[in-house]
Amino acid sequence: MAQSGALPEGLDSDEALRRFHGFYGSSEEIVEALRQEKAMPVATDLITQSNPAIPDHHAAIRALELIATEVAPALGWKPTLKPGPTFVPESDSAGV
Repeated sequence: MAQSGALPEGLDSDEALRRFHGFYGSSEEIVEALRQEKAMPVATDLITQSNPAIPDHHAAIRALELIATEVAPALGWKPTLKPGPTFVPESDSAGV
């Protein structure tokens, strides 16, 4: 991205991620970094993505669980329980 002029030459990966509002680390580190974001006091949504390079499915699920159970609640998010559709895997619905 530096070659295209989108980022300054010599920028390290930590600073490049910060400029794109990308965060990594422990839940506590991510919460602290998000709290320092100037837009957080007026933000109404938090859109998250786990790293697509996570080695396996269980690690990806764990990353999403940490966002839902540690990061989001630390930022003041509270779930609202709304009735909605329930996912039933095909094997269960067929009586298998």
